[in-house]
Amino acid sequence: MTSPVNWQRVILLVAAVGFLFAAVVMRLSFFAFALYALGAVSLVAYLMTWSALDGLASERHVTARDAEIGDDLIVTVAVRNNKPLPTIWLVTEDILPRGLEVAGAWARAVLLMPHASTRLQYRLHCARRGYFRLGPVLYETGDFFGLNRRFATGETAHYVTIYPHVVPLEQYAIPTSRPMGETVVKRRLVEDPTRLAGVREYHTGDPLRRIHWKATARTGELHSRVYEYSTLVGANIILEFGRGGWGNEPERRELAITAAASIASHLADRKQQVGLVTNGGDAADLMPDTTERLSAPTRQRIYRMLADRERTDRLSPVRIPVRRGELNLHLIMRSLARLRLSDALSLPELIMEEYETWPREATALAIVPGVSRELLPRLADLRNSGFTVAALIIDNEANFSRMRGMLESEGVRPIHVRSEAELGAVTL
Repeated sequence: MTSPVNWQRVILLVAAVGFLFAAVVMRLSFFAFALYALGAVSLVAYLMTWSALDGLASERHVTARDAEIGDDLIVTVAVRNNKPLPTIWLVTEDILPRGLEVAGAWARAVLLMPHASTRLQYRLHCARRGYFRLGPVLYETGDFFGLNRRFATGETAHYVTIYPHVVPLEQYAIPTSRPMGETVVKRRLVEDPTRLAGVREYHTGDPLRRIHWKATARTGELHSRVYEYSTLVGANIILEFGRGGWGNEPERRELAITAAASIASHLADRKQQVGLVTNGGDAADLMPDTTERLSAPTRQRIYRMLADRERTDRLSPVRIPVRRGELNLHLIMRSLARLRLSDALSLPELIMEEYETWPREATALAIVPGVSRELLPRLADLRNSGFTVAALIIDNEANFSRMRGMLESEGVRPIHVRSEAELGAVTL
């Protein structure tokens, strides 16, 4: 990246040359000597400024790369001067993300002698979910006379993932069928030990708790219980996270993330399958894989250069297949933690592109701020294709009442959530 021309310095240089020429022509020796001295001081100041940041190296240590909301992280940054010359004055500052509370020494001004080091240490309070960049270190220095200043960054940055809040769900259930119709279960997943379906002969490997002792005593041969399979077969969470979907309402948007995380965690805890598909994008796609050293004459330009490296027009949708297991839950939670608004696809367009690959035994659960004219036909298409479909709407009572009739007429189960307290008692 080419640096812009500093016209102020150019004008001063032209003026100095002009005065020097006039002093020589007019034989003003004292004035010429003063200009020579000023030029020498300026040259020394310039060389001192540009050499001050040479040989500086930083190293950062963070107590954890993954955290929950409410956790505290300790960040330590060591800065060392590896050159044989001192840096007369140096301001070191770790560039921090917005939205996180910081306490401690995240910036410091020092005189850094040859091969000496200084350290920053601060506490980072994880107040909200997200994918955050810590660093790089911002260096500010200049010459002994205060004529020049220079800004540069270190080479390293760290990224921290803060997972969304999970609300315990006590009444939540996703059935495979509703009074409005049935969905054929293609794959049996989990037996329900509370629902006895019958008795069969004992098979090698059956656990003792499965043995039906009354039938065994009556027949004289070992018999085992047979249980019905659970009607809870999981869900595919369809999350609206387009840039124009939620408007300027971050509270509702974050409640949607909390709802998706809570439902996914609840299903995984009960050994059910769960997946995620959303038109939002992964914030990790914005972050550069490597960090190069940046240099600029002002602090504001450094910030602009860092922001420009992370800018992108479109983010790819996030897709986590419907599966069971802790690994799949971890992928979903990490994706929700890193999720950012995107304008790549609208939710109706995403459903049209993706739904044929979704398992029909898993409920299609849409988490949306409302139901538009474009979205309602897509939800109806899912219902007509054999899915059990539900829409969790995060809106006020009046808007929900208006949408409820439309959804029920299309065979879509409407659910209303306005707060985390209501989310904890969600039931279908």
